[in-house]
Amino acid sequence: MKVLRCCLYSILSLIFSTTTFSYPMDSIHWNHRSIVFFAPEKDEHVKAFMMQTLMNDCLLQERDIRTLVITKDGFNKPANLFSPEDIRHLRKKYKIKGNDHTTILIGKDGLEKHRWGETTNWIFITELIDKMPLRKVEMTSRPSRCSA
Repeated sequence: MKVLRCCLYSILSLIFSTTTFSYPMDSIHWNHRSIVFFAPEKDEHVKAFMMQTLMNDCLLQERDIRTLVITKDGFNKPANLFSPEDIRHLRKKYKIKGNDHTTILIGKDGLEKHRWGETTNWIFITELIDKMPLRKVEMTSRPSRCSA
Protein backbone atom coordinates (compact mmCIF):
# COMPACT_ATOMS: atom_id res chain seq x y z
CA MET A 1 0.00 0.00 0.00
CA LYS A 2 2.82 2.37 0.90
CA VAL A 3 4.59 1.70 -2.41
CA LEU A 4 1.35 2.29 -4.32
CA ARG A 5 0.80 5.61 -2.57
CA CYS A 6 4.39 6.67 -3.30
CA CYS A 7 3.97 5.79 -6.99
CA LEU A 8 0.69 7.68 -7.12
CA TYR A 9 2.30 10.80 -5.62
CA SER A 10 5.16 10.56 -8.11
CA ILE A 11 2.78 10.28 -11.04
CA LEU A 12 0.65 13.18 -9.80
CA SER A 13 3.71 15.38 -9.30
CA LEU A 14 4.78 14.70 -12.90
CA ILE A 15 1.32 15.46 -14.23
CA PHE A 16 0.93 18.64 -12.19
CA SER A 17 4.52 19.87 -12.26
CA THR A 18 5.23 23.59 -12.02
CA THR A 19 6.73 23.60 -15.50
CA THR A 20 3.52 22.22 -16.93
CA PHE A 21 1.55 25.14 -15.56
CA SER A 22 4.23 27.82 -15.80
CA TYR A 23 3.42 28.86 -19.36
CA PRO A 24 -0.22 28.18 -20.14
CA MET A 25 -0.90 28.96 -23.77
CA ASP A 26 -4.25 30.70 -23.35
CA SER A 27 -4.78 30.79 -19.62
CA ILE A 28 -6.73 33.59 -17.99
CA HIS A 29 -4.13 33.82 -15.19
CA TRP A 30 -0.40 33.08 -15.24
CA ASN A 31 1.42 32.40 -12.01
CA HIS A 32 4.24 34.82 -12.93
CA ARG A 33 5.18 37.60 -15.29
CA SER A 34 7.16 36.75 -18.40
CA ILE A 35 9.55 38.51 -20.72
CA VAL A 36 9.77 36.65 -24.02
CA PHE A 37 12.56 37.61 -26.41
CA PHE A 38 11.95 36.47 -30.00
CA ALA A 39 14.90 36.64 -32.39
CA PRO A 40 15.82 35.24 -35.81
CA GLU A 41 18.97 33.54 -34.45
CA LYS A 42 21.26 33.37 -31.44
CA ASP A 43 23.08 36.58 -32.24
CA GLU A 44 24.77 39.36 -30.26
CA HIS A 45 21.36 40.75 -29.19
CA VAL A 46 20.30 37.39 -27.75
CA LYS A 47 23.64 37.02 -25.94
CA ALA A 48 23.33 40.56 -24.55
CA PHE A 49 19.76 39.89 -23.38
CA MET A 50 20.80 36.67 -21.62
CA MET A 51 23.75 38.45 -19.94
CA GLN A 52 21.49 41.30 -18.83
CA THR A 53 18.98 38.86 -17.33
CA LEU A 54 21.81 37.44 -15.21
CA MET A 55 22.90 40.92 -14.17
CA ASN A 56 19.30 41.83 -13.23
CA ASP A 57 18.44 38.48 -11.65
CA CYS A 58 17.47 39.90 -8.25
CA LEU A 59 15.12 42.49 -9.78
CA LEU A 60 13.55 39.82 -12.01
CA GLN A 61 13.06 37.36 -9.16
CA GLU A 62 11.63 40.04 -6.88
CA ARG A 63 9.04 40.90 -9.55
CA ASP A 64 8.32 37.23 -10.25
CA ILE A 65 9.50 37.47 -13.86
CA ARG A 66 10.55 34.48 -15.97
CA THR A 67 12.56 35.17 -19.11
CA LEU A 68 12.42 33.18 -22.30
CA VAL A 69 14.45 33.36 -25.48
CA ILE A 70 12.97 31.87 -28.64
CA THR A 71 14.87 32.07 -31.90
CA LYS A 72 13.64 31.21 -35.36
CA ASP A 73 16.70 29.01 -35.94
CA GLY A 74 15.78 26.74 -33.01
CA PHE A 75 17.70 28.08 -30.00
CA ASN A 76 15.45 28.29 -26.94
CA LYS A 77 16.23 29.21 -23.38
CA PRO A 78 15.24 27.44 -21.28
CA ALA A 79 15.72 24.53 -23.62
CA ASN A 80 13.01 21.91 -24.18
CA LEU A 81 10.29 23.92 -22.46
CA PHE A 82 8.20 24.23 -25.61
CA SER A 83 7.57 21.91 -28.51
CA PRO A 84 8.02 23.25 -32.06
CA GLU A 85 4.22 23.43 -32.27
CA ASP A 86 4.07 25.51 -29.07
CA ILE A 87 6.67 27.90 -30.50
CA ARG A 88 4.71 28.29 -33.74
CA HIS A 89 1.62 29.04 -31.65
CA LEU A 90 3.46 31.70 -29.62
CA ARG A 91 4.94 33.32 -32.74
CA LYS A 92 1.47 33.44 -34.31
CA LYS A 93 -0.26 34.61 -31.13
CA TYR A 94 2.14 37.52 -30.66
CA LYS A 95 2.41 38.27 -34.41
CA ILE A 96 6.17 37.88 -34.58
CA LYS A 97 7.54 38.79 -37.99
CA GLY A 98 10.30 36.73 -39.62
CA ASN A 99 13.62 38.39 -38.86
CA ASP A 100 12.61 40.93 -36.23
CA HIS A 101 13.89 41.06 -32.67
CA THR A 102 10.76 41.42 -30.55
CA THR A 103 10.58 41.39 -26.77
CA ILE A 104 7.25 41.15 -24.97
CA LEU A 105 6.32 41.67 -21.33
CA ILE A 106 3.39 39.45 -20.34
CA GLY A 107 1.61 40.11 -17.07
CA LYS A 108 0.27 37.67 -14.53
CA ASP A 109 -3.11 38.06 -16.20
CA GLY A 110 -1.61 36.55 -19.36
CA LEU A 111 -1.96 39.77 -21.35
CA GLU A 112 0.73 41.63 -23.25
CA LYS A 113 1.79 44.69 -21.24
CA HIS A 114 4.58 46.13 -23.36
CA ARG A 115 6.53 45.33 -26.52
CA TRP A 116 9.95 46.52 -27.66
CA GLY A 117 12.84 45.57 -29.92
CA GLU A 118 16.31 44.16 -29.50
CA THR A 119 17.53 46.39 -26.65
CA THR A 120 15.93 46.23 -23.20
CA ASN A 121 15.79 49.26 -20.92
CA TRP A 122 15.68 47.37 -17.61
CA ILE A 123 15.05 50.49 -15.52
CA PHE A 124 12.01 51.38 -17.64
CA ILE A 125 10.69 47.78 -17.52
CA THR A 126 11.03 47.48 -13.73
CA GLU A 127 9.38 50.88 -13.24
CA LEU A 128 6.57 49.89 -15.62
CA ILE A 129 5.97 46.68 -13.67
CA ASP A 130 6.12 48.49 -10.33
CA LYS A 131 3.26 50.76 -11.50
CA MET A 132 0.97 47.79 -12.12
CA PRO A 133 -1.81 47.30 -9.51
CA LEU A 134 -0.88 43.71 -8.61
CA ARG A 135 2.78 44.63 -8.24
CA LYS A 136 1.85 47.53 -5.92
CA VAL A 137 0.07 45.04 -3.67
CA GLU A 138 3.10 42.74 -3.77
CA MET A 139 5.39 45.61 -2.77
CA THR A 140 3.32 46.37 0.35
CA SER A 141 3.60 42.79 1.56
CA ARG A 142 7.25 42.16 0.60
CA PRO A 143 9.92 44.81 1.06
CA SER A 144 12.66 44.95 -1.58
CA ARG A 145 15.69 42.76 -1.00
CA CYS A 146 17.59 44.06 -4.05
CA SER A 147 20.02 46.94 -3.94
CA ALA A 148 19.25 49.68 -6.42
